[in-house]
Amino acid sequence: MNKTFVLDLAYLKDTCLRLGLCLHKPIGICLILAITLASCSSNSKSFKEAEREEGESINLTHYNIIFAPDLSNRVNTKLHPRPLNDQQIVHSVLENIYPAILNHQRSDNQLDRFTVSLVNKKLVNEYDINKSLLNIDFSQFKNQRERIDYIKGRSEATLEADIQNFAQEFARVNEIATKNTFGADVWSYLNAGVDNLVVQEEKDPIIFNGTTYRNQYRNVLILLTDGYIEAGIYDNKGCPEKNQCYYLSGERVKQFRQAFKQSGAKDMKSFFEENNYGIVPVSNPYLEEVEVLVLEMYDRSLSQGGNATVHPTDTEILKLFWSDWLEKSNVKRYELRPLMTTEAEVEQVVMNFMGVR
Repeated sequence: MNKTFVLDLAYLKDTCLRLGLCLHKPIGICLILAITLASCSSNSKSFKEAEREEGESINLTHYNIIFAPDLSNRVNTKLHPRPLNDQQIVHSVLENIYPAILNHQRSDNQLDRFTVSLVNKKLVNEYDINKSLLNIDFSQFKNQRERIDYIKGRSEATLEADIQNFAQEFARVNEIATKNTFGADVWSYLNAGVDNLVVQEEKDPIIFNGTTYRNQYRNVLILLTDGYIEAGIYDNKGCPEKNQCYYLSGERVKQFRQAFKQSGAKDMKSFFEENNYGIVPVSNPYLEEVEVLVLEMYDRSLSQGGNATVHPTDTEILKLFWSDWLEKSNVKRYELRPLMTTEAEVEQVVMNFMGVR
């Protein structure tokens, strides 16, 4: 075997890995495939000819996990006590990057990304946030070997160190937020903040040897909010139509409960629909590609012991408004979760939502 063929073989081997031809296969099989491709004679089709053929299509799915904290006064656990804080929620997900998420139905070619997108984007400068620390992106690697060295801690930058840096920076930002709180307009965030910088769209397909390889993404938005939407616009300006508003404050929840009780209606959802209650839907086509997991809805109507003080409870009303809102805003998929008590519970909820077992 001459030197030129060795170089070509190395190139073909890396090409196989990048295209996913060796997913779940020993490297020896990849070498055999590379030799076969390299040794084909005049009977083989050229790369350009293969591009024009319609053959098998293989979808490679990658995760784009976005943590979106609202950093409102809810992060103050003295004001709104919770069993877990946002740092613990984020950390429980980061700890599952490897092996759970990266190896889910894959062994090579991961392009997963884990990042933070603030509901109030002005806080990046206000809190002097280092966005580079809040980003773990596996698409940065040129080949699978670099990716593995990073995961296994055999390179200058390592996954373990980046997870630690991510968690520390996120904790620092949350600590600042507890002492210097700003509002969080979740409505505006879903309407305009979820954009092409947040959402990963399907890459241009690669056609190789008659097979089409598509790199697709599951955009999972973990929205860290309590369910009460403080839009900063109230009264007539905040409600362009009767009972249709841009916000869902604690006061509005109380008003809906009172109106429902006074009506004598037995079914809350029917009353909601018949009287055209709701949150004004957002118009954002990117949401059609986003799966939203809302953590954690905080029920202000419960006593300190966790008992209901009124019926229907705040959580029941919040879920009714949010479900209607997200569906009419064409969100791809969503789940609304109440307070959780342990990191193990968070892990189970998030992994189940992502379909990672």
